[in-house]
Amino acid sequence: MKISNNLAYFEQEAILNSEIQFKNPLSRHAVNPQAILLIGATGLVGSFLLEELLQKTEAVIYCLVRANDIQAAKQRLIQHLESYDLWQEKFESRVIPIVGDLIEPSFGLTDSEFYNLASTIDVIYHSAGWINLLYPYARLKSINVTGVEHSLRLASLVQTKPFYFVSSIAVFYSDAHPATEILYEDDIPLFHSSLKADYGKSKWVADRLVADAHSRGLPTCIYRPVRIMGSSKTGMLNDNSELLPRLLKGCIKMGIYPAWDIEITLVPVDYASRAMVHLAKQETNWGKAFHLFNAAPIAWQHLMAILKNIGYAMNEVSPEKWSQELRYYATWDNPEDTDSKRFFAMLMVAFTGSHYLFHPRPPFDGQNIESGLANSDIFCPPIDEKLIGKYVSYWQKTGFLPRLTGN
Repeated sequence: MKISNNLAYFEQEAILNSEIQFKNPLSRHAVNPQAILLIGATGLVGSFLLEELLQKTEAVIYCLVRANDIQAAKQRLIQHLESYDLWQEKFESRVIPIVGDLIEPSFGLTDSEFYNLASTIDVIYHSAGWINLLYPYARLKSINVTGVEHSLRLASLVQTKPFYFVSSIAVFYSDAHPATEILYEDDIPLFHSSLKADYGKSKWVADRLVADAHSRGLPTCIYRPVRIMGSSKTGMLNDNSELLPRLLKGCIKMGIYPAWDIEITLVPVDYASRAMVHLAKQETNWGKAFHLFNAAPIAWQHLMAILKNIGYAMNEVSPEKWSQELRYYATWDNPEDTDSKRFFAMLMVAFTGSHYLFHPRPPFDGQNIESGLANSDIFCPPIDEKLIGKYVSYWQKTGFLPRLTGN
């Protein structure tokens, strides 16, 4: 059986374990939680979710963290928030680390510890996931699928706890959803063998597991964001493994960019986290899915023009010429600059595998999110000179991009 294209296999994967049922009473503080479990707090989205939950609720936030002990886990959380300038000393008493591992049954906790956690927390936010477009499904499954099932089991025990899940718009990126048709938030993502990369398949399975849990009585919200980038206020993005930052760096280092006729879309992480927390506070949103997207994607040519206006000298070349130059930089042996060769080699590998840069995007419907955010001050910033300038400035400060003369 070829797993990567087997419809029956993935449909079976997307059925939640029959033992996981949601027949216990809803947690007393489900709407105004006093205790929240955040899974994925040490990721980009998780760090901003943690800060937003600390700012906008009065709850104690339990965070599942891989570490040797409680003290090490607490320090890891603090250092992670500090790296994004999000940490405040007043938060310390409300952040409770849980030393465990998402991929282990019961998170690696004892039965009594797991049941105590289940009886303590009121809601669960799940933002953990392994983003890698090159890895096979079997390697991604433990975190992206099994970890979600472990979390759903916790949501079912002692008291039923609302479950807020960070999925991905990529679950729709297949031939099952033509790019010419509007993609409604209430649409059910259909499996198709053309679904981009096994990462997309793992997110599809997890998305469907959460939907299955909802059909059994679990209050849920499913968030499906497009590419999530750094803060719109500070530009901070400490993980530059995402394709777009690496692509921009590669074009700048080579001094050329391809003449692509594509659009780039993204949402800043601070917008995404604020929207998720605000939407979760409304009981009327339970059972809904939300598309977190930018209503005005930026044309690739416009993005390049912004970088050139900032001061980076680049010339436009044909896509074929750009690919040839990329291969040259990826294979050129320069003993004085082995880091560059490694960087370009990784970029070349990314472009020989599956990615979402060229996937035709259907028009996104956003009625659910528009309604949910209607009485708030939360909006997605446009992808313009100001936002791109924030990112470039931060990347220059950290050394990811070269500084310009005079800066």
